[in-house]
Amino acid sequence: MGLLSFLQRKADHQATLGAVRPAAPPAAAPAAPAQPILSREEIVDSKNRLCGYRFALHPVEGGGPVPEAVFFAALAAARIPEFAERRLAMIPLTLDAVVFKRHLPLLAPNTVFLIDREQAKLAPKQLAGRLLALKESGCKVALRHVSLEQDELPLLEACDIALLHLGDCSLAQFQAMTRQLRALYPALALAADGVESWDEQRMCLAWGCAYCLGEFLGKPDSDQQDGKIDQGRLTALEMLNLLRGEAELVELAEVAKHDPGITFQVLKWANSPATGQSSTVTSLSQAIVVLGRTHLYRWLTVSMYRLGTHRARDEGLLEVALTRARFLETIGARTLSAAQRDEIFLVGLLSLFDVLLGMPMPQILDKLHLSAAVQDVLLRSVGPYGPYLMLALLVERGMSGRAAEIATTLGIAPALLGDTSSAAFQWAQDSLRQTLAD
Repeated sequence: MGLLSFLQRKADHQATLGAVRPAAPPAAAPAAPAQPILSREEIVDSKNRLCGYRFALHPVEGGGPVPEAVFFAALAAARIPEFAERRLAMIPLTLDAVVFKRHLPLLAPNTVFLIDREQAKLAPKQLAGRLLALKESGCKVALRHVSLEQDELPLLEACDIALLHLGDCSLAQFQAMTRQLRALYPALALAADGVESWDEQRMCLAWGCAYCLGEFLGKPDSDQQDGKIDQGRLTALEMLNLLRGEAELVELAEVAKHDPGITFQVLKWANSPATGQSSTVTSLSQAIVVLGRTHLYRWLTVSMYRLGTHRARDEGLLEVALTRARFLETIGARTLSAAQRDEIFLVGLLSLFDVLLGMPMPQILDKLHLSAAVQDVLLRSVGPYGPYLMLALLVERGMSGRAAEIATTLGIAPALLGDTSSAAFQWAQDSLRQTLAD
């Protein structure tokens, strides 16, 4: 149960931070410059799996372009080459970096170096030679702004992925381009960029795209908003409500018995190495005592992404939610109390429940007994946690200038945002990878 171990470690870390009390009012943030933020844009494959990310480094508002060497250093510090051993890491690359071999530390089997044809001012055959040399070094190559002009065709033969942006042409032209590329180069993977909804994603898949990039993953899917929750998740929701209401152990155990999957999961959690039990836990009541109400609540919330009717997309939502939750908890270490940090961690996890369950957030919150502060931020993006969630969303989107402004008003040093975001991403990656290994 690797994920439980990581959540346990999170709780232990939070207990250590408990001695830190929030300032009243928050002290002004140190006058440190906001650092560029390494952002991640999800890459979703044809099976709706979050298979990787496109990375970018964004300067603060008013700042100039970030030097490529700084970008590469940030990627190395965030352990992206290690990530690319397992999953796709799409990294924009200039030809200068190739010539001077600055890209070599980022090489990994699933590194995808993205070359922009409009910026690469070389003759097609010369550029094709550079692309082939890149591939031979042990990575994948993607090309942006591709063309079907006769003299440009060698480029398509030399790359692994063609990145096509929906906003660059009409839908009819986009469809025609994908049809021609598939006919001419069956081995070339097509990636659709700028996808804004699940309907657009399905359209791109129908036209032959293998990957989609855009903001659609975290948006509700109209095809899955049926207003129904399967039994496993209903049981988990009922248990969450009982835990919030300090119900007796007998009530909790009785509800868990209604779903064999929940019963099995709770007993499995209680017997995991993370709990430190020397003897086997065999009853639900004993399992709940071993886990403790706070930990059980947290673990049930996480497991909502995996219970019942589990879709490939749900694992991606869990990854995003875990990263967001960890960022929120960590960034609030010096401005929020221990109890508030625990709540704001749950805000991060719950923030994608409407997408997960295919229900409007008000309808979901009607089924949960949550504090006014949590309801305010999830329903209206207001209240004490509202600025924190907005900060997390801005950081995720690489809007570092606006993020720095909000951080300053919260008493948080803007210089902490980039490192905190990367650390939260790494924590979530380690958590989920360990889960799969167990």
